[in-house]
Amino acid sequence: MPVHFEFNSKHKILLVVVKGEIKGADVQSVKAAVTEQANRLQPASLIVDLSRITKFDVTAEIMRSTARQPSPLAESVPSFLVAPQEYLFGMARMYEQVASGKRPNLKVAHTLQEALAALGVENPEFEHVE
Repeated sequence: MPVHFEFNSKHKILLVVVKGEIKGADVQSVKAAVTEQANRLQPASLIVDLSRITKFDVTAEIMRSTARQPSPLAESVPSFLVAPQEYLFGMARMYEQVASGKRPNLKVAHTLQEALAALGVENPEFEHVE
């Protein structure tokens, strides 16, 4: 699967690292995996890091459709999509806008440091999660 998870237990941050070549079918499998980890770990915040994606072959319609689905987290949980590449940043912003009714605390950031700063966290240590 093109994703791995890390967790900071002090701040209860779930970090989702998406990597490699991503196709349309991967979006639902990543969402399912995130839902499973969120249910298990009950994070106080979520960061989905898209910076390690090398190819993104996902249509805008798949992104919009996924954004309309229920979130695996409560509305109050701050969530971030980290997308430094311009094309991914644009897709992430579209996702954010479509999802805004169901996920008012979802934001897009250019860097992981930007997302962590918005959470008020500096240099957190993450541990790999199976």
